[in-house]
Amino acid sequence: MAVATSPERATMAPASSPARAPVRPDPARAPEFERQASRVSEAAGVRGPRWSLPKTAALAGVIILVSLLMVVAASAYLTQGQVSLTEMQGKLNTVLNQHHLLENEVAALSNPSKVVSQSQDHGLVAPTNVTDLNQVNPAEPSTTAPTAGHASTPSSSGP
Repeated sequence: MAVATSPERATMAPASSPARAPVRPDPARAPEFERQASRVSEAAGVRGPRWSLPKTAALAGVIILVSLLMVVAASAYLTQGQVSLTEMQGKLNTVLNQHHLLENEVAALSNPSKVVSQSQDHGLVAPTNVTDLNQVNPAEPSTTAPTAGHASTPSSSGP
C-alpha cells in the first residue's frame, strides 16, 4: 500500500480502524450474532453432548424396563427360596414327630413296673425288701458320725 504525501491528505483526520468502529448488527444477521455470543459465554468443554428428547425417553424406558425385570427376577428367586424353606419345614416337622414318638417309647420302656415285669419274664426274681436311698447333695456337709472302723483325723490349720 502506498502512502500519499500530498498536502491534502496530511490535513485530513486519521480514519478509525474497522475493529474500533461500532458494529451495528444487521437485522438478517441478528440470530447468528446471538448464537455466537452464547457460545462465547459458555466455558469450553464444560457441556457434554446434547441429548435429544427421543434418546432420553428411550434411555429412561430401557432403565425402567430393566429395573422391572430385576424386580420380577428377585421375586421369583424369593419365591423359590420360600418353596424350599417350606419343604425343609415339612421335613423338620416329620423328624420332630418321629423324635417325640421315640421319646414316648423310651419313657414307656423305662417305667419301673415295665422293667420289673420284663425282668421277671426273663427269669429274674424281684427283690422282696426294697429300700430307697436318700439323695445326697454334695454341697451340704455330711451330718453322719464316722463309724467305728474308720479313723478320722482332724485337720489343723496352723502351728
